[in-house]
Parts: sequence; C-alpha cells; structure tokens
Amino acid sequence: MSIKKDYISILLTAAVWLMSACASDDFEAPTPAATGNEPETATADKEPADREVMLKAYSSPFKEKRVYAPSAPAGFSPFTPDKATAMGIYMLLPDDWADPEEQIIRYTTKWRASFEVVPDKTYTVYGYMPKTGDMGSVLTKSTADAATLTVTGIKPVTTDDVCIITGVEDTDEGLKEGQFDWIWPISAGEDSYKIHILMDHLFAAAQFHLKVDAEYAMLRTIKLKTMTLSTNKGGVNAIVTLTHNETGASPISGVTYSASGSNDAVVIFNDDEGTALDKTMPLVINAYFAPTLSSNLTLVSTYDVYDRKGNLICQNSTATNKLPDLDAYRGQRVQVNLTVNPSYVYVLSEEDLDNPTVKVDN
Repeated sequence: MSIKKDYISILLTAAVWLMSACASDDFEAPTPAATGNEPETATADKEPADREVMLKAYSSPFKEKRVYAPSAPAGFSPFTPDKATAMGIYMLLPDDWADPEEQIIRYTTKWRASFEVVPDKTYTVYGYMPKTGDMGSVLTKSTADAATLTVTGIKPVTTDDVCIITGVEDTDEGLKEGQFDWIWPISAGEDSYKIHILMDHLFAAAQFHLKVDAEYAMLRTIKLKTMTLSTNKGGVNAIVTLTHNETGASPISGVTYSASGSNDAVVIFNDDEGTALDKTMPLVINAYFAPTLSSNLTLVSTYDVYDRKGNLICQNSTATNKLPDLDAYRGQRVQVNLTVNPSYVYVLSEEDLDNPTVKVDN
C-alpha cells in the first residue's frame, strides 16, 4: 500500500544520508587494535548479519459487504411477533389496480403465504397488521404516485399494536422509506419469497406503571388480578393516504379516523392468582387506542387485599379511573403512573385499609 512504501522510502533515504556522512573526508575514525573477538563481517561467501528493523506498518480497513441483512431506515428496528398473528397485504402488478385483492400472510413460528407472485415483475406493496376479528380493507389508487388504504372494523382499544405496512426500496445504503416497489428475482427459490416491509404505528400507546404506596405496603399486600381499558366508542375506521416519494420520507401522508358505535373494552392484564404490586418497582402494562379517543378512556382494576400475615381479607375489589386526556397522536406512547393507596391519608380505619383506591399520579 502507498503509505507503507512512503514510510519505508523515508527510512532508507535517512540511512543512506547517515552512511554518506560517516564516509565523508571530513571525518576519519581511528582503526581500533585487533583483539581476536571481533564479529564476522559479510563477505561474498557469507550472509549479512541479521539486524532489527524499526518499521511501522499500516493496513486499510475491510469494506463491509452486506449479504442479506439490510439496514433499516432511522427509527426502525427488526420485528418478530411474540404470538401467532396475520397481516392483510396487497401485492399488485399494474393490471391489478382495476380490482385490488387483499391477501393474507400468517405467522406462527414463520411467516407463510399461499398466494403466488411472478418472478422478475415489479409489485407495489401495501397492507396493515394485525388482521384480527372483523377487520378488512379497501385499496384505491388516487393518482399515479398515491393510493388510499381504508382499514375498517378496528377495535378502538386493544392490546395489539395496529400498524400500516409499506414496501421499501432495497438500496446499497440499506432500506429506503418512501417506496412501495418489490421484485422477486428470477434466481429466487420456488418455495419462498424474501420481502422487506416497514410497519408504522396507526394507533397511540398507553403504558401503565402501577405500584403500591410505600407506607400502605407495610400494612397490606395488593395483588392485581385484572385490568380493563374501555372507551365510549365501539369501532374505528382509518383512511390512510399513502404517497410515493424518492426522498426517503414517510409514505404515510395523512390519516383520518372515524369512530362509531358505543362502548368497547379490552382486558389488558389478567392473572387469576394475582400479581403482588411493589412499592418501588412498578408493574408495566401496555395498551393501544385510536388517537381521537385520547380523552375518552376508562381504566377498571380488580385486585385482592391481604394483611401482613398473608390472610386474604378482601377479594375482587375494584377501582375505576376515568383517565385524564392523554392528548396522544399515532406513534406516540404516553406513560400513566398509578398508585394504590387508601382514600383517607391521615386517619386510617380498618375498613379503609381493606378497601384502597387506585390514584392516577399524572
């Protein structure tokens, strides 16, 4: 490499200069008397003496070559489901836009699909996940670079992270957002497809942090059994505008929600035996909701109360909390802090000890 050659060249030049100086007529070293122990000098019949060389070497780094692990756009991370699930997906050729058909890809331990694709053809990819219950969709093309995906029958409160799916362009720099195109190469195996997709949140998230008051924890043990999140609407539809771009920006250019019906609830935590709450380490529970319902959420907690000796003294107590306006938008997670505490802080009766309330600290 050039840096090695330059460095060695400098050393050799310096060595030649020093040798020339020592051999000049301006200085003549006296010849020492022979002792009989002098080292052998090189002759035509002998090898030169071995000497240490003060050499520093530098190597260039390897350039990484990606095999099949493209980097995701900033903010995205690899996703693997933690339970069986399914996605509704559209993989369309230009002629398919006359009557787009939703397909299903299912996951148990691997993703599997039963629909066919044609090798070496460019498909556009859209979809949503998870596909559960009565959920369905309609896809329409609005302009050459834009489409509208309407997802219907979504539960307004859920334990599922509802997402919109888009295809991505696979470039040398990694996956590029803003694209919908996917090609199955001719060289691909006949029994598998390799598809890259991005998933972007359609709902907002609430993360509940539940603990027990420190002073109260010295007197009673609380075991949470169920927690239910409810709202005043029964279902949600979402109209998602998807726009192709070459800049790597999000292709989701707009979402409109419409809610209908009345009252829906989802159990977000369940433990028949009960989980004991701690005074310092909160129990963390996740839930998801349509952003337009941020101000219409109610939490109901069911728990058992035990005394200091471990005796069950109050079974299936309930506490209802109308949550404050979480003011959340899609893709935003709001932390809600909850503390189990008696309703009377200064004068604790036995009845109050056995029937604490759940307080929202936010």
